[in-house]
Amino acid sequence: MAQNSFIPSKGKWLIKEHTFAASVAATEKGDMIQVTASGITVALGTSTATAIIGIAAEDSALTTATRTIRVFEPTSKMCEFIGQVTDGAIAAGFTDSNRPCDLEDHEGIDTDTDSEHSFTIVRGLVATADGSSTAGKGVFRIAQTMDNLSSF
Repeated sequence: MAQNSFIPSKGKWLIKEHTFAASVAATEKGDMIQVTASGITVALGTSTATAIIGIAAEDSALTTATRTIRVFEPTSKMCEFIGQVTDGAIAAGFTDSNRPCDLEDHEGIDTDTDSEHSFTIVRGLVATADGSSTAGKGVFRIAQTMDNLSSF
């Protein structure tokens, strides 16, 4: 269950309305949202996301039509959020601080990959070992915010 997988925790976050691409799967509050390749619509975050826009602020049912969704967007790179670590390892405390990592999927972070440079680890809250079935938890920052998009 993705409900509240990611929660804005520090800094100023604005709620903005965006157009969801047609046929995007059902979305729950707390899912990570990315900009699509067109730069015009948004979709659920994936492991290959090059531009994370923010965190879903509401649930949205599956539909074949385009629809709008409200999204928490950070106003700066210093805004922090709490999120699940669903792949990779994270230590409790500041051991992994400032290490870049990527999104595993719209419900969790992969701390062992850094091909897209999507996030920066601030600190670990709940430790988890690589390959563990127990999800970890940490505080993160979005590294590729909307104000830094240059590829669209």
